Amino acid sequence: MAEYGRRGMVAMKFLIVGGGSIGKRHLKNLLSLGQDVAVCEPFKDRAQKIADEFHVPVFNSLTEGLEQPFDAVLITNPNSCHLETALEAARAGCHLFIEKPLSHSLEGVDELIALTEAKKIKTLLGCNWKFHKSFKLMKSMIDQKKIGKILSFSVVAGWYLPDWHPWEDYRKSYSANKSLGGGILLDSHEFDYIQWFLGPIKHLACFSGTYSSLEIDTEDIAAVLIETRDRLIGTLHIDYIQHPNRRTYQFYGERGAIEWSFKEKKIKVISPDQEEWQVIEEDPDYEFNEMYVDEMKHFIDVLNGKTESISDIYVAKQILQVIEAAKNASESRTVVNV
Repeated sequence: MAEYGRRGMVAMKFLIVGGGSIGKRHLKNLLSLGQDVAVCEPFKDRAQKIADEFHVPVFNSLTEGLEQPFDAVLITNPNSCHLETALEAARAGCHLFIEKPLSHSLEGVDELIALTEAKKIKTLLGCNWKFHKSFKLMKSMIDQKKIGKILSFSVVAGWYLPDWHPWEDYRKSYSANKSLGGGILLDSHEFDYIQWFLGPIKHLACFSGTYSSLEIDTEDIAAVLIETRDRLIGTLHIDYIQHPNRRTYQFYGERGAIEWSFKEKKIKVISPDQEEWQVIEEDPDYEFNEMYVDEMKHFIDVLNGKTESISDIYVAKQILQVIEAAKNASESRTVVNV
C-alpha cells in the first residue's frame, strides 16, 4: 500500500549523493514534501553535520547506500563524478535525478542511456529555472508568438565565484577545478534554457578562457555566438566575474521584444504600436526556493507516471554535446556544427 507524505504526495525513498549546498537544498525540499530521504556523503565532517541537522540516514559510500532499497537517486556531487555515480545507481535499478551537467565529457554517456532504456529508468536533469514563474510565462509568450517569430536573442548570466558560496574556499570548489569538471561552460544552465525557449542550437562560435585573476584552472568567461535550427541568431555571455550577480534574457521578434532581469524581477514586453513597455512584476511573495520545490514535485510526478520528464537523459546528452561543441569552437577558433 502506498504511503503518503504530509502534502498528500506518494512517499518514495530517495538517496541524495553529495551533501553540498544543492544536495542540502533538495534534502530540505524533499523532507518538506513528506518524502523518505537519505544522504551519501564521503566527507565525515559534512556527513555528521547533515545527520545532526536533518536526522536522516547518512552513508559514507554509494555502495553502502545502495545496499538499501531506494526508488531514486539524486546526483549532486562534482560534475566529474556524475556519470560514474549515475551508472552505479542505474545498475541498482534506481531512477535518476542528475544535477547539470550530465557529465564533464561525452565518454560513457551512451552506456548510461542504454542502461536506462534496458531497465526502464526515468531521468531528470536539473533545470530549476524551467519552474520559475517568469521563465514559464516567457516560454508561454514565445510559444504563443506574443512578439511574432523570434529573430534574435541575448542572454547574460554571471556571478562572482568567490561570493557564490562564501562559507567555503572558492579555489577548492568544483567550479574552480578542471579535474572536478568545473568551468563556466559546464557550470551554466543557459545552453539548456536557450534551447527550451527557442529550439535546438545548430551552429556556434565561442571565445572562452581564464581572463581574470581568480586562482582557478578553468575558463572564467565565455562569449558564444549561436544560430538555432530555426535560423535565429543570438549571443550568450557567461562568467564567474560579475559584481553583482546578473541574469538577463532578451528576445527580439518581428512584432516586438521581451526582456527579463533577475535583479529587476520583472518581465517587459513591447510591440511596434506601443510607446511604452508593458511591465509584468513578479509576485513579491514569490520565494526563490519555490522553483526548486516545483522541480522536485515534477520529478515525483515523473516517477509516478503522471507526466513526462521536462529534461530527460536524451535532452541531457544533447546539452552536453552543445557544451562540447562550444569548447571545440573556442579551441579551434572556428564555427562548429552541433
